[in-house]
Amino acid sequence: MSIPSLSHDGELLIIDFGDDDNRTSVAWVEAMNRLLDEAEAQALSGPAALITTGSAKHYSNGLDVEHMATLSGAQIKAYVDSVEGVLGRILTFPAPTVAAVNGHAFGAGAFAVLAHDHAVMRADRGFVCWPEVHLQMTFSPGLMAMIQGLLTAVTAREALTTGRRYGGPDAVLAGFVNEAVGLDHLRAAASAYGHAHAANAGANLQKIKQQLHRSVVDLLGTG
Repeated sequence: MSIPSLSHDGELLIIDFGDDDNRTSVAWVEAMNRLLDEAEAQALSGPAALITTGSAKHYSNGLDVEHMATLSGAQIKAYVDSVEGVLGRILTFPAPTVAAVNGHAFGAGAFAVLAHDHAVMRADRGFVCWPEVHLQMTFSPGLMAMIQGLLTAVTAREALTTGRRYGGPDAVLAGFVNEAVGLDHLRAAASAYGHAHAANAGANLQKIKQQLHRSVVDLLGTG
């Protein structure tokens, strides 16, 4: 199982989820909180932008359902709450954030995309999808608030009630991502968004995001 890693490219802070299916496992949560601590310190001290991506077929394949099958109800809630806590940190990160969606983003992975300020997606391969309707699963109040606050009502209804898989061009039309590009241009496109807005990084931007997303963040981790 891949563990996220952080690299620096000037003002760009790049978190790579890895080259596996990149599930939001317990280890993923622990690594992300550590890396976000490090990235936030830089974002609060000068121009910066955060990019997240993956290295292979998946951007993020969502919750670690195999692990969840071994847990009690209370343990499942604690685990899901911890994942939602990471989403809240991305929503209110003190620098512009960009998801460079290199492949599939399912379940919690789709929420990770949605948590960013900007997103670009590979045009020819990979889907954004919430398959919960097919898995007999529902959504926590915080996750539902993310959907209702960050997507149109038409997209939300279709995505949730049909489990539709959105490829790159369709994900643009549906409002999940800003643009779809070839894989060779994915990192450059994401970097362009980061560089364009990096000067906004800092405590003031974080405060604005906290105000903008307060109704969502207050519900994350309360399911």
